Amino acid sequence: MRATLMFLWRLAMAIACTWSLALAAGPARAQKTPSPSSSAIIHISPEQQVALGVRLAAVQPTVAARLTLPARVVVPIAHQAIVAAPVSGLVTKILVNAGDSVKRGQLLAELSSPQIAQLQRERSDAATQQGLARAQVQRDAQLVQEGIIPAARLQQAQARQREADAMMAERALALRLAAGDAGLDGKAHVRASMDGVIVQSLALPGQRLDMSAPLFRIATQGQLGLEIEAAPDQAASLEPGAVVEVPEAGAQGVLEAKAPVLTAGQAALLRVRITKTGSLHAGALVQASLSLPAQRGLWRVPPASVTQMGGHDAVLVAAQGGFRIVPVRIASRLNDAVIVAGALSAGDQVAASSVVAIKAASTGAAP
Repeated sequence: MRATLMFLWRLAMAIACTWSLALAAGPARAQKTPSPSSSAIIHISPEQQVALGVRLAAVQPTVAARLTLPARVVVPIAHQAIVAAPVSGLVTKILVNAGDSVKRGQLLAELSSPQIAQLQRERSDAATQQGLARAQVQRDAQLVQEGIIPAARLQQAQARQREADAMMAERALALRLAAGDAGLDGKAHVRASMDGVIVQSLALPGQRLDMSAPLFRIATQGQLGLEIEAAPDQAASLEPGAVVEVPEAGAQGVLEAKAPVLTAGQAALLRVRITKTGSLHAGALVQASLSLPAQRGLWRVPPASVTQMGGHDAVLVAAQGGFRIVPVRIASRLNDAVIVAGALSAGDQVAASSVVAIKAASTGAAP
């Protein structure tokens, strides 16, 4: 007991001296701190380890591990569409509600718009001019055949007909893009652009809308994905094709891609394609479990066992008479462990608690 008390007193004095020297030396001393050597030993007796509350944990070789991260269920962009107002106008009818299944070309809403009335009138005028031009070509062709007029007159009439045909095609296309019919009624008929389900209905009858204002959002049934934000080192250990599961919903998927640019929160965005939907619903927040491949030369240690020694990551391996400082490189961080590479072997025991107290005694570390 007396020896333990003496050790603790010396340890406290060592910590005080260390802080005093660090404050006096400043940044210059920090720059001269050597990197830890795998042969450095921190001498601590078993009795002193008990007094400090040191707990040991076994180093484990990596196997196929699982990483659990929060995820959001989304509909892939390729399987959804926005239906927008083709012209500015007044909503007169809404024919579907959120949750309704629709087919491509199905009428969803009607708008009343002066712009449609103008396009319909211009198309009608173009149709009239087209009819006149065709009739003129027929008359001139007959007169040329009878030798009454020269062929140049027929060629001029044919040129005017081609101009009228082009104008008619232009006016008809403009009216079709504005979702109007040939009749003069000033109404735009908004139709579904794809088969699917109405996810959102964004307008009400009587509402005035600008051109391109969103009316509906449609999504393909059964097509879901996951968006996962992971730390960059976690994302580095994952490759496209990794299996992803959502146990709470009985769903499964495959990692499809990793975004090359970090988000505003400095996270890597992972995109998952769902192959088994289970009970997933778009917009839900779930916990996704990702499979990590086993890699040779990597070891699994508790998160608390990795510390900084001389500006480098290291673990403290139990050795005869104390702890051996072993530099490591962090490969990835899991929820309950850290995957590291270093001069470790199966059966090694690392300090998993009271690491700071052990480091404080490292002023007496012997090479």
